[in-house]
Amino acid sequence: MGDVNLSCYAAPWGSEGAIKAVTEMGECGFGGVEFPAEVVRRFEDRLHVFEEILDTAGLRLSSLYQSLNLVNKEKADEQVERAANSARFAGATGHGNLMVSHGVLMDSPPSEDDWLTVGAILEEIGCRCRDFGINLCFLPRTRHLVDSERDLKRLMEITNPDNVSLGLDTAEITLAGLDPSKLIKTYASRLKSIRFRDASASKKRADATSSRPGSTPQFGRGAVKFEAVTKTLLDIKYDGWITVDVSGESVPPRDAALNAYRFILRRSGLYPY
Repeated sequence: MGDVNLSCYAAPWGSEGAIKAVTEMGECGFGGVEFPAEVVRRFEDRLHVFEEILDTAGLRLSSLYQSLNLVNKEKADEQVERAANSARFAGATGHGNLMVSHGVLMDSPPSEDDWLTVGAILEEIGCRCRDFGINLCFLPRTRHLVDSERDLKRLMEITNPDNVSLGLDTAEITLAGLDPSKLIKTYASRLKSIRFRDASASKKRADATSSRPGSTPQFGRGAVKFEAVTKTLLDIKYDGWITVDVSGESVPPRDAALNAYRFILRRSGLYPY
């Protein structure tokens, strides 16, 4: 297995908690941080300050997460430019991926026209990311455009692997009724980022969305079989970031992050002692 580093997602600390999040992640032992793309607005004119904050905590930027509307043809250029601005920021730090998801709930399967729009937008964003020296990773979300094996296969078919890589979230996949290990094996060549997040075993498929209260329980107490997932990552010789996401947990973010960090070191098999 290649170099695998642990990162933590900063969203649970809130929009004003960037410095606190970074400090507490460093104290927990993480090597990187993933930020929502909103952080760009705060620091795009003060990149040196952002980098100093990370350096002080001994962290690197693992990725930025951008939620877009990928089926809105009329606003396609706007979506591309939003993502490109985030990619420019990430590239300037010398690290990271751009994680992109479709942020709008879908009440019906995507149409052929939707697929053409999605493919065109992602291809353009992917080209921009390559210009800035980073990867574009599409992150499937339950009930948000791509939440079945058929949809994921279609998306991979209509996008160039040189431009569009894949990010997987264990909670989103599990809530969709899919097997994270199977998808990791199937798309090993395109997998550039993975989020570790637990998912409730009690949520019915029709109710599945990670934003619903109770859908993402305390790390290690839900339905995600992390031991199996990490064994699969070892099997494919995964080389990249594993980002811990404790969004939706009821305990304070630092406590949740530390619990997840310890769980992974103790139970994952990635870091044998």
